[in-house]
Amino acid sequence: MNNTAKIIGFLVIGIVIGAGGILLVSPPGSGTQTYTISTAGSTTVYPLSQEWAVQFHEDYPTITVNPSTGGSGLGQSQIADALIDIGASSSYPKEDYRTANPDIEIIPVSGDALGIVAHPDVNGTSFKMDCDMAVAIFQANVTTWEVFETTFNVAITATGDINVYVRSDASGTTATFAKWLETADETSNTNGADYEWGLGHSETVSWPPSISAVDGNPGVASGVLADSSGIGYVGLAFMDGLTPVDLYNPSSDEYVTPSLENALKALPSEITDPGQNLMNSNSSGAYPIARLLYYLVNPDNLHWYTISYLNWVLVQGQQYISDVGYVPISGTSAVTYALSVVAGLTPTA
Repeated sequence: MNNTAKIIGFLVIGIVIGAGGILLVSPPGSGTQTYTISTAGSTTVYPLSQEWAVQFHEDYPTITVNPSTGGSGLGQSQIADALIDIGASSSYPKEDYRTANPDIEIIPVSGDALGIVAHPDVNGTSFKMDCDMAVAIFQANVTTWEVFETTFNVAITATGDINVYVRSDASGTTATFAKWLETADETSNTNGADYEWGLGHSETVSWPPSISAVDGNPGVASGVLADSSGIGYVGLAFMDGLTPVDLYNPSSDEYVTPSLENALKALPSEITDPGQNLMNSNSSGAYPIARLLYYLVNPDNLHWYTISYLNWVLVQGQQYISDVGYVPISGTSAVTYALSVVAGLTPTA
């Protein structure tokens, strides 16, 4: 299979890093052969992949991107087994995965924030929490809104049981959220109500029996929306119709609203490690649970048209990110790092 001939005959990729990014040029008379790129994984990344699939196909009609979900764990495992072209993950793969799959390339493609959402009947449109409060709810240390009020000396409209909704599938959102819950010791409460997270930060968590585990971000969002005492955690793009909780950032000593702008404030000026921790950034106004979203590729199963798509995602595709509710990384240290990785990819399939 002559990959070089394919690239020259159909798509010329000019890579200009530091001078505006990447230019994709499709020469006339490129033929009628079609190509399909398969992706699977994170339900957080899925809406973004769907939008990119539509826009990329409009630009390059002979290449179709076929996204699917299944959770970050599925995306990571299937790309390692060369079952798909791109794995989508909403968390940086854990060390044991990276050790077992040292050749898998992990490429930041977007920014995101995840957070806690409540039904509007819980406390209207205003709700503030610190990490200790979150641990108490999601670890079922506190199970009624009345006890939550007295424990943390706050006023809550809701009464009765706290109905908690979490992820049942292997989820990068769960791993990221649980990792933030482990930072509870950074919060100092004057009321002495300090809690420690003890359930780990894997992509699957053994939740207390009283908690409702459902599938995907849409499952959590719809569960909370249908329950007047409901609360859960989702990615930024799944907060519509719910009350987003302002979270306390102990590094800047402020409560911050989850938003595109506040998530972007957490990105450092330079990234040398795509797994760099963005939580509780000391930048003013930085949302405490900001993260990067990733595409994973297997160098042993890498088509030229997959590289073309990755190039497009990191330049032209960035303009569509905010439309879907995520954080564009154009002009940031994250996209500079990602471009350098993609520039070194070589077709092998």
